[in-house]
Amino acid sequence: MPTVLKVSRQGQLTLTRPVLQALGNPRFFQAEIQPDRTLLLRPALKMTLDEAAAAFAEHGITSEVLTEAFRILKRRKMAAGEAEPGRTEGC
Repeated sequence: MPTVLKVSRQGQLTLTRPVLQALGNPRFFQAEIQPDRTLLLRPALKMTLDEAAAAFAEHGITSEVLTEAFRILKRRKMAAGEAEPGRTEGC
């Protein structure tokens, strides 16, 4: 599905709603420039702690803050009965 996308004067790329929906409505993307100058965008659906820390470092968010945030989210999911199937506490 070839789609023309607009780049703003600030260098921001606007993705159309159908493009985002087809990708699962991700909030973050991983961008890579190929040797032939092709831009490759992939939804960043999962990141390692190191990747997340690098991505959020410019905002002052450390790996310690991210780790605590993940613990809080896990406790909330457990309390709401939304534990991941096959996963046990501490994994």
